[in-house]
Amino acid sequence: MNGESTHPDAPPFRTLSSRYPIEDLEEALGEGISTGHPDMPEFVATPSQIDAIVSYIKSLNRR
Repeated sequence: MNGESTHPDAPPFRTLSSRYPIEDLEEALGEGISTGHPDMPEFVATPSQIDAIVSYIKSLNRR
């Protein structure tokens, strides 16, 4: 939970809220997010997967 990201262009999820409003993440995931680096594959998430992703990222901020 406190290590560095294995990819320099991919910040750890636990710091995401300091760089991006988590409240906006659900909409962005629903519309599709362009990958931030070439190692990240494109994916399409279902609404329930989006809810789970956002809940997980929010849970990291409480630790």
